[in-house]
Amino acid sequence: MTQQSFTLTEIARRLGAEQHRLIHLCEKDVVLPDFGGAAGRGSSRRFSGRNLLEFSIALRLRKLQLPLASIRGILYVLREFEAKVAKKIPGFALPDSLREASAPELRIIVSDGEAIYFTLETKLFYGMPLLLDPASPSTSGSPKLRPVTPAKRRAGRFGGPESSQFMRLEISVTEIAKALPLD
Repeated sequence: MTQQSFTLTEIARRLGAEQHRLIHLCEKDVVLPDFGGAAGRGSSRRFSGRNLLEFSIALRLRKLQLPLASIRGILYVLREFEAKVAKKIPGFALPDSLREASAPELRIIVSDGEAIYFTLETKLFYGMPLLLDPASPSTSGSPKLRPVTPAKRRAGRFGGPESSQFMRLEISVTEIAKALPLD
């Protein structure tokens, strides 16, 4: 697996997005460049394949009118989730591990606008309250990502494993990763 790096211009072209939207996502700390941020006049940000995935997810969520703080929270928890999974599955890295033919199905579920959950294959994991802003100085430590036991699940109106009663937003990170123009 090679660590490809991209400029903002390359990402904008690959995603068919306007550069100013991508810059705004960087300035609001929604997407944090893996290979270095802009450090003054004449310098440029460098992004990884994971950042390309994050931009793609963020742009899709913006189309759904989600606020930037919520998107920042979702992407923050996604990075934490990736780190936790990589400890159990050596070599797991986004987006590469989701682009393979036998890739696991990774989904993000926002339940009732209050909490973020992940499903990896059929296992449900709790992420964090959606209203908790990871950029806030009052946020202590990393989110508690833990499997949700069947006893903690309630029957939701949407039939999902996370017990949504009023609203459920589900994002297939695997499908987004497979659609990324990385080649």
